[in-house]
Formats: sequence, structure tokens, C-alpha cells
Amino acid sequence: MLRSLDDLESSLSPDRPKLLSLDVFDTVVTRSCGRPADLFLWLGRRLAMQGKIGCSPEVFARARAAAEQAVWRRDGGLDSHAGPTEFYHEVARRLHLAETDVPDLVAAELALEADALRAVPAAHRLLQRCEALGIPVSFTSDTYFSGAFIGDKLRSLELMRPGSRLLISSEEARSKASGRLFGGLTDADLSPGDILHVGDHPHSDVAAPGRLGIETRWCVAARLNRYEEMLGEAAPPTAGLAASFAGASRMARVSVAAQDRREAAIRDVAAGVAAPALVGYVLWILKRAQELSLERLVFLARDGQVLCELAQRIARSLGLKIDVRYIYVSRRSTNLAATFEADEEEIGWVFRDVTQLTPAGFLGRFDLQWSDVADLLAMPGGEPGSAADIAPAFRAGLADGPIRDAVLARAAARREVVLDYLRQEGLLDEAPQAIVDFGGVGSQIRAIHALVQNAGATPPHIFMIGLDKPEDAGLTTPAVEPAWVAATEAYLYDHRRNRGIRRLRGFGTCVQMFCAADHGTVTGYRREDGAVAPDLAARVDQEMLDWGLGLFRSSLASFVDHLVLDVDLVDPFADVRDISCALINEFWTNPDADEAMAWGSYPFEGAQASGGAPQPLAHRYTLSTIGRDLRAGRFPNLGWQHWYEGSLAMSAAPIRGALRQAEALYRRSEGGSGFLQTRVVAGIRWLAGR
Repeated sequence: MLRSLDDLESSLSPDRPKLLSLDVFDTVVTRSCGRPADLFLWLGRRLAMQGKIGCSPEVFARARAAAEQAVWRRDGGLDSHAGPTEFYHEVARRLHLAETDVPDLVAAELALEADALRAVPAAHRLLQRCEALGIPVSFTSDTYFSGAFIGDKLRSLELMRPGSRLLISSEEARSKASGRLFGGLTDADLSPGDILHVGDHPHSDVAAPGRLGIETRWCVAARLNRYEEMLGEAAPPTAGLAASFAGASRMARVSVAAQDRREAAIRDVAAGVAAPALVGYVLWILKRAQELSLERLVFLARDGQVLCELAQRIARSLGLKIDVRYIYVSRRSTNLAATFEADEEEIGWVFRDVTQLTPAGFLGRFDLQWSDVADLLAMPGGEPGSAADIAPAFRAGLADGPIRDAVLARAAARREVVLDYLRQEGLLDEAPQAIVDFGGVGSQIRAIHALVQNAGATPPHIFMIGLDKPEDAGLTTPAVEPAWVAATEAYLYDHRRNRGIRRLRGFGTCVQMFCAADHGTVTGYRREDGAVAPDLAARVDQEMLDWGLGLFRSSLASFVDHLVLDVDLVDPFADVRDISCALINEFWTNPDADEAMAWGSYPFEGAQASGGAPQPLAHRYTLSTIGRDLRAGRFPNLGWQHWYEGSLAMSAAPIRGALRQAEALYRRSEGGSGFLQTRVVAGIRWLAGR
């Protein structure tokens, strides 16, 4: 099996093969949609918008597909001369269209097909190699299109070279599927053993020619993968947009080079899972911005970096006139400045991960040092070893007195430079605008909204992927809904107000990975040459770049570059939320071994502001690691900072099989009694020790 046509080059020589036969569709060319039938949906939308059909695009697409199958059964399938004209006579009968419309319908399909065809980049390199070695090439295809149509398109894509042959089933009335078309490759000087045929279909391109003695290679690069198949299934309910996603994912896969299977797994998940999810969110943001007459979108560091880049590309593609910006903020740099009363809403974020902090790290969130508060806390014995040791007394002191005064003074001092930075970046303008972030309980969003409002400017609208309940982070929901919550729209879920979907396990982890930035967190600001510049923990996140962030971003960019958003073919703003969640769930719960190895090594930082060192998401399970985790009471670990399914896919087959049985027991026990949980743990111990 060939993962790419590039894999074939090294096996070619001047005398072997004597003829290279290449399948056309999904081998040397592919479409900008997913499945061939998705093109009928696009065509139906175009014809409906032109007033040429009276039915929906979905009805037209089903009629077109059914008509083709009916004609094949009647006339002999690919071993016949049947083609678009015959198909559209049948469509006209089924949809009560005039027979005189048939030529126009045929012309419309051929025009769209020609526009949708794309060259597989590796095909250019392969054909250049064949030309250099003097190997003749035949394009051998089962298709209902004419030889003239195929030849013209291959020439326009610079694939058809002088001397190349075309062997087309519609012209010959014999097909690869039956094996009869391959007879046209041999002559008096050429035997089947002299020929190498390459294609994507396991029967027509491998089994059928192989039975005739022709050497074959199965090339799967341009076949839809499982994520693209899922997108194709979602094409009708998304007005064709998911079909565009499927085609863009495939083109990104065949366009972005991967050096090995690890890089291929990063690229393929980027194109097939991350890109549809993130682009769907960005398209929704752009749609809402239009509906709200917003002039500016401001994406917040660091989760907003990739979203900002996608929004800029897509806005240009759609011709939207909107200012798209990226600003450097973080809870560490901004939240203290938005502390006006030191109440729970303002300072609760500091205490979320206090057990992971040193006293210096904890106090640093308030721009304080131990020497500033040692006397105020009245704790004998010097600086304690853990932030948890001082947090209760510090929290109590925030209600009133010198600790509260110290915090508010430091907040006011920091507020001055933070407001100057926000003013410099346009947040205090009167332009209608929105700020965009990933999600969570919203402490950073709240801070920026409060700072803008307190400065007397119009607070921004807020867009988030999802909004969690404060209780999910150990915080308290205020009795009165804060102004920033009222200004917030959540794309997928709003658990705070019980709207949208239920977030699945792994969803937040995946989206946070997909939104990784190439720089460290923002630690503060400095005045420099009359401007305010951000201070970063690291200008370059080398660990992320070493993992493969550049390849990931290139794959996202390629996806957008190949995305079809023409309004006469698809609805660019169709709802793709359900398929986005399904893709993420498929990746998270059912990774293959390559995906587990590549993405399991992702240096996951988590969403807390503790500044802890990133850790890999997954590790290979062994009997010793299972025993260790069982003793610690954390197996199976289904937490958001560990990828259980990824670890499972990386593990040896005997352990993997046993743990899958244990996993099933565990899942059935979730929410059950303590007795059942105890029985499950005992079952895991037994299975792990088998």
C-alpha cells in the first residue's frame, strides 16, 4: 500500500516498468468536496438559486444519484457508453423537468465538475520523474465523463504530458472493474508483466488488474479517511458545508508534506478534526459579527492566536470588511488590574489551583511578596512551604483590613499600565467590537470587560466556545448575573445558563491543544519607546515547536486555502456544531496507534495559571504503571489532563485487551454505589494481572 505517490518514485527505473498506468480520480486528481455525490448537492444548490429547479438541493442530489444507478443497471454499468446525458434524461423524468432542460443540466454539472477538480501535488512529481526516465504513462479511468473532458482537465492541471495515453471506460464501453479495460494497455510489444498500474480502488485498481498479471500498487492518499467520511455524511444537514470541509481536509493532507507516520498523524488530525472544529467556530463568530454590526474582533492570547489567524484568512476569502486583531493578555497579567472590590467574583480565580503554587507564586498574583504580608498574616515560623498554608488566612484578610488595602493598592498600580495597553490596542475605542476566547469559567473575559467598563468605554461583546459553571472550578455563582455574562455568547455550550450541548469528556482538552500558541504566557507589560509592550514568559515556545506546532498550523492554513465557501454552492454559515463534536469525540475515544503516539506526546500545559511544567497527555501502560496507579487510587484516570484512550492505544495488545474489558466495567459503574466501585477496582486488578 502506498500512502503517497511519492513512495513510488524510488522504485522506478529507465527499464521498469515499461508502461505506468495511472488511475485518474482520487489518484492523480481529486475533488474539492468529499464524496462524488456531494457535488450533486452543490449543483442542486446552484440550480435552485438560479431558479432552474423547483425542489430542494437535497432532493435534487438524491434524484441525480438514483438516476445514475438506474441507468447503470439498465445499460450495463461502466461497461457501457452511458453518461451524463442519459443520467439527466432520467433526472428530468423523476423531477418533472422538461426534456429540453437536459443539455443545460449536463453543461452545469460538467462545469462544476471541472471547477471542483484539483491535482494531487505528488502526481506532478511522479510524472516529472517518469518524463525524466522516459517511462510512458497511460491515464486509465472508469468514468462516465468523455475522454475529451478528462483530457482537457488533465492538461489544464498540467498532468497530461505529450505522448501520454488516455484509456477511458465511457469511450471503450469496458471497465477496469470488469478487467476488460486493461486489455487496451497491451499490444504486440507489451505484455501484462511490463505494466505497473496504480490506483485507489482495492478491486478495480488492484484485484482486477492483478488477476491479469499486471503489477499493481494501491495508493490510498486521496481516499477519504474516517474523519472525512464522517464529514461527507454530514453534508446534507449542513447545506453542503461539511462536504467542503471534507474536501479541504483531503487537499490539506495531500498538499502538506509529512516526513514520517508521526508527522502524518499530526497533519491528518489537524486537517480532519481540528480544522473543521475551529473553522466552524470562526465562521459562527464572523456571522454573529455581521448580525451585530461589529467592526472589530479582538482575539485574546494565547488560545486566540490560531483562531485569529483563521479569522483573518476566512474574512479575506469571504470579502468581509472587519478588523481582526490579536492582543497579549493573560489572567496573570490582567486579572489583578480588574480587582476593584476584592470580592469572590474578582479574586476567586487566584484560589482555584492554590495547591499547585508556592507561596511566592500565590502572592505574585497580587504583585506581593512574603515580606509585604508576613506581619499582616501573623504566622510564626517564617515563610511556609506551601501556598495552601497561607491561602485561608489571606482570603479572610481580603474581606477588610490591611491585606485588602494592600491588594487594592497593587491592583490600582497595575491597572494604569494595563488600561494603557488596552487603549493602545483599541479596546477603549467606541468602535462596536467583540473579544474572543476559548472558554472556561471566564475570569479573564470578566476582567477585560470590567476594565473597559470601568474606564468609561462601551464594554465589548463576548464570544466563547463554551462557558462553564463557576462551581465546576470550585467557585460560587453570584445571585445576580454579572454584566459580562449577559454580554457573552457561547458557541457550543453554556453550562452557566444551561444552554447548548453537554460537553463530552476530552472535548476541552482537545480544543485547548488545537488552540496552542507559539509563545509563552503574558506575565505583564512594560513601557517602551512611547508604547506598551507585553512581557512574555517565553518569546518562543520551543517545546511546542519541537512537538510539531509548525506542521499543525501549516495544515490548518492549507485547509482554509482549499475551502470552498462560494454561497451558490454551500452555506458558509451553516451549523456544523454537531459534526465538529462528533469528530473530536471520534479522535479522543478511538485513536489509532499513530495518533496516540503523536498526540499523546503533546506537551499539555492545562488551563490553570500555576505555570506548571507541561506533561505528555498519554503514556504506554505496563503492569508496573497500572499497579502504581491502582495503589494511588487513580486508575483508570479519566481526568482532562490524561488521555486514557491514547495510553490504551499505545500499550501492548494483551494489556490493551484486558484494560478494555476493565474500562467497560468502569463505565458501567460510573454513578454507581461505593460497593460497585470497589468491585470494579477489584476486577481491574484481576484483569491487569492476568
